Amino acid sequence: MDFVLRVVLIVFCFKYAAFADSPCVIELECAECIPDNMPLVTSHRAANGTIVVEAGDELMLVCSGGKFLAYPLRDTLAAVCERGRYRVRHDGALRHLIELGCQENVFEDVLHEVADCAPPLQGRAYQTQAGGGVRHLAALCFDADRGLARLARLAAGGAPPLPPHTHRAAPLTLLGNFNHMFDAKNRHDAAMLYSDDARMNRRLRELLRHDRHSFADQALTAARLLGSHYFDDQNMRVADFVSNRVAVWRSVALGNLRHVQRDVARALHAPAAPATLALLAGTRGVAKLRAGRDRTALYLKAGERFPVPEYIWTLVVDTRRRKALAVVVLNDPFVAVSEIRNAVFCESACSSVGWLHDLKRNRNYETPVYGLAFCCSLQNFTKVVTDLPRDILKDLPNIGMLTDLASDE
Repeated sequence: MDFVLRVVLIVFCFKYAAFADSPCVIELECAECIPDNMPLVTSHRAANGTIVVEAGDELMLVCSGGKFLAYPLRDTLAAVCERGRYRVRHDGALRHLIELGCQENVFEDVLHEVADCAPPLQGRAYQTQAGGGVRHLAALCFDADRGLARLARLAAGGAPPLPPHTHRAAPLTLLGNFNHMFDAKNRHDAAMLYSDDARMNRRLRELLRHDRHSFADQALTAARLLGSHYFDDQNMRVADFVSNRVAVWRSVALGNLRHVQRDVARALHAPAAPATLALLAGTRGVAKLRAGRDRTALYLKAGERFPVPEYIWTLVVDTRRRKALAVVVLNDPFVAVSEIRNAVFCESACSSVGWLHDLKRNRNYETPVYGLAFCCSLQNFTKVVTDLPRDILKDLPNIGMLTDLASDE
């Protein structure tokens, strides 16, 4: 009996010690695992979307430009990892991470002046407060009339710096008030449309109720134009802004669009990746569906708003080596073999690009149901996509093909 009791006590003590010493794990890609307005972590680095804080280690949390919901007078908190929760230094309370959210999102999607994005297009910026100032993470050229991002660009890789954001401080004119009201309406409509795939597909089927079309188990989903992993792990949440969302057929979103974004993210964060690697992404055209003998353009809102794009493209430019590659995904899993020649608007070079590992696996980039993908030189790409920023087009005839990421030096 004494022996059994000792064994039970040993097992209990071992389990208690294991639980007491368990680390605190922050899964940044799990929306249900973090606060609605997750603060920035300044004491630890993330790896593959996860921050691990060992038991007894101190975690520093910052609500850049704001305050904590549970501590409305504080913008910074120190907390010690204890049994999977956090002992807050300020008052000694043991709290779950979800209780340590900020009052507002630490990231902002704001109307902003963007070079080569003139009216009627609308400049936008994704930004956060940092070091007493503003840090820009991405810039967008947004078609507010149609509710779709025309072009998005990471604020790195030699991108021109954005001017200071003055919308808050400057008094709003009548036109400025109108622009902000229209922007709020666009955000609301986009949030309603893209937050629920079931709602979006009910809308699609209602629009085509009287047309004879078979969806063949296809459905639309809200995909990101800028992939979340293009950003550092702690900043990846800016990719969730609705202005970065587009409607894509699900097999395309889970197929070659995802493969392209994985390959590009790997290229951007590779140890040997040059700091001069610029990244742009955009949309072109409006997808169409056959309805009898006709083809119906897909707009998810009245007034030709919120179109389903025909193409989603990604452009990677090494600005120092003067090399570039555009990877284009056709958002049409229904395209007929006889239509492919007209749909592919350049001679594809994907087979010769060494860094497109996921895309080229099993040669699925040639399969329309996953989103037919093709790779263009910048010269051929700009014959079709003509509204790229001027700094990208400098010395266009001499820009080579970015088939590898190795430095020339």
